[in-house]
Amino acid sequence: MIRYVLIIVVFLSTKIYAQENKFNELLSLFETPKKEIPLPLAETYFNFQPTERANKLLTGKIVVKTDTYVILSTILECNIGGSCEQSSITSFSSIGERIESIAYERTIADCSFDDTRISVFTSDDLLVFKETREKLDCLGDGKQIGVKVWLEFQPIKEDGTFSKPYTDLKAVERENYIFSYRVFTRDELDHKTEEELAIIKNEIFASHGYMFTKKKWQDYFESKTWYIPSNTDAVNKLTEIERKNVELILSMRE
Repeated sequence: MIRYVLIIVVFLSTKIYAQENKFNELLSLFETPKKEIPLPLAETYFNFQPTERANKLLTGKIVVKTDTYVILSTILECNIGGSCEQSSITSFSSIGERIESIAYERTIADCSFDDTRISVFTSDDLLVFKETREKLDCLGDGKQIGVKVWLEFQPIKEDGTFSKPYTDLKAVERENYIFSYRVFTRDELDHKTEEELAIIKNEIFASHGYMFTKKKWQDYFESKTWYIPSNTDAVNKLTEIERKNVELILSMRE
């Protein structure tokens, strides 16, 4: 019985070792952007099947790497005319077990429209994308007819899975919007100056229409197109995320 158990343990250990080696081979490819991924690896890890529109899968980058999961981006260059490049991200366990895939960045354009999605913030618990859709005058001089811009927030769970994303049309206008959507740590803010921390804290309050008593800050935020002063007390309007970030900033200034 013991011998049988040992055989199973050795077999599983060998299998895991081989799996890790193969995954490390894949990871090494991502040291070079836009490198073609060999079809066997593309099929195994990304379920890629060549088509007339996209006959090869290219490396993007290692987007996030933690002790428990790795997120890789891959690129498809579409053969549809105009400009077309789309990328996806796939999360894997530390030994290369596939977890989940979602859309990442893209650029799709012709004479009538320009549709782009770019990553503007990356951490091990949140990705933020800026989406821009422009309508162009295809028959005239190609000038912009209309544009829509927004941010998409993609939370990442501790196990490497992706939560449901959410969007915000207004956040894109703020310089420090991210402090309303993610809790930061002291280590992440240690490099900030006292003035930078003050701007971040006050911007959180300004986003809720707070009217500042100090002329310096009232003048500063009145220069922002997104600022709409509306009340003298915004404490109760703060979200839990914002409250924690304000408390952290205040503790760093003591």
